[in-house]
Amino acid sequence: MLDGGRPSGVLGPVRVRSVATEVADRLMTAIAIGDYLPGQRLPGERELAALLDVSRATIREAIGRLQAVGIVEIRRGRTGGAYVRTSWTEATAAAVRRTLVPRWPELEQLFDLRGLVEGMAARTAALRRTDTDLEAMRAALDAYAGASILREEQEADAAFHTAVVTAAGNPQINALSRDLLMRVSLGFPTEPYGDDDPETYQQALNEHRALYEAISAKDAERAGSIAERHFTLTADVIRAMLERGLNASRDS
Repeated sequence: MLDGGRPSGVLGPVRVRSVATEVADRLMTAIAIGDYLPGQRLPGERELAALLDVSRATIREAIGRLQAVGIVEIRRGRTGGAYVRTSWTEATAAAVRRTLVPRWPELEQLFDLRGLVEGMAARTAALRRTDTDLEAMRAALDAYAGASILREEQEADAAFHTAVVTAAGNPQINALSRDLLMRVSLGFPTEPYGDDDPETYQQALNEHRALYEAISAKDAERAGSIAERHFTLTADVIRAMLERGLNASRDS
């Protein structure tokens, strides 16, 4: 309806964000939740373009925006690329809100679904695991316990959970697990890892050990329950970052 010749709110100006802005927001949010950690090199333009289904020119523009606000630095040479400088700047809060708020109902469903799927995978692993599977889990568990930096923790964590899902003995479970990880992680193939929190690390280590013991003992129900509980850690990380972004909006 028109009021005095002026367009109503519904018919007001349409503001469409550019693809590069949306990609920059997703990258900033992915860094905030710990998909990529300070000091870590982001995937190259080609890989990011494939992951996010956009052009390399769009990735280049988005990375330039992250560089402009101090989130990444560009290094030259054989090991060059975009490296994460910090996980949070003044620009991050708004990007987190724009990225997570519209997706939040779906993310809550994915958190629930992922817990159910990883619980099922752990139960199946307990029934089907081989000695080789246990060796892979043990090696990853030892690496996690011995990690000295956050990146080493993240890598060992990924190796442990890959070993658990592999022990289920069904490639379709592996594929489903990877797909849910990608969707929870905003399209990136890495587990959100949050800040360097010794308390959360110790909780995760204890749950890894308990999960390994349950699978080793072929205690399927215990393994499933531990896995379902364990994967709430990732949901908690993402919720905390959304809350941080919302609080920054209230304080400004």
